Amino acid sequence: MKTRPYKNVSPSTVLLMRQIIIGLMIAAFFGMLITSVWYVTRIDAMTITKVTVRGGETIPHNEVERVVVDKLSGAYLKIIPRAFAFTYPHEEILEAVNGVHRIKDVKVVRTGGTELLVEFDEYVPHALWCSQGQSQNCYFVDNQGYAFAQSPDLVGGSFLRLITVGREPGEHQQAFPAEEYTKLHELTVKLAEAKWFVSKAEIDAAGDGFLTIVDGGEFKVSLKHNPQETVGNLLTVLGSEKFAHIKPGNFEYIDLRFGSKVFVNEVTLESPSTSTPAVASSTDPAPDSEIATAPVDDVVASEDVATTTEE
Repeated sequence: MKTRPYKNVSPSTVLLMRQIIIGLMIAAFFGMLITSVWYVTRIDAMTITKVTVRGGETIPHNEVERVVVDKLSGAYLKIIPRAFAFTYPHEEILEAVNGVHRIKDVKVVRTGGTELLVEFDEYVPHALWCSQGQSQNCYFVDNQGYAFAQSPDLVGGSFLRLITVGREPGEHQQAFPAEEYTKLHELTVKLAEAKWFVSKAEIDAAGDGFLTIVDGGEFKVSLKHNPQETVGNLLTVLGSEKFAHIKPGNFEYIDLRFGSKVFVNEVTLESPSTSTPAVASSTDPAPDSEIATAPVDDVVASEDVATTTEE
């Protein structure tokens, strides 16, 4: 029997065959891995199947739910579903829900394995921040003075109108410091309790406020001061015999920025064509010849008169 002659295989051929075999094994491994991931990530027990929405008063929950479901649609690299419980797009959902009109303080939590709980608060209009001389260019602000949305053209006095001297209003901005806004709100509430109703407030950079009174007149106040003390000073002066006649429409301004010393500027008896309107500024009050002064320390008043009751 003849033996076949032995043929030597070149090293390069052996290396190539080895690489092909290793490549096929790696491809098979990753193929099996991808297939396993594809099936495992679609198991019902690991897929978000329910979205629960809570919070707000006027924002439809189904609108928020649609936003969330949209972000859960599709798959990463066409392999892992975006609704997979362990890799769902948490940050994208937060951003999308925060983008819904009037929504704030959004929380997204996975509960029960397959349920997504979305909770949020709602911005509630508290006042209007408007451009000076342009009542149509206004933004809704919340109870901290934050402008969260542009308002439609509104008429009437349902909302206090705020004007910041030298600064235009804008969405997603603070009208002025929240502490000052809180004091302004408290001040207008206490004035309303005393039957003095404010329709407009102009605020300057120094924290001085110029409050337009319904039916006429202006109060000059400092938002650095305690609102209760400011109103107490006003009521003490108006409770005196000298100024008991003061009412909306028969005075030009009452300056309450100097603590216990209150300046009253009454309307002169000039004709409308020759009278000079008051100018809002954060400077000292007008000369004594133009104003009547009423130091509160010189006026005797009961504690009940100098103090208002909060709602």
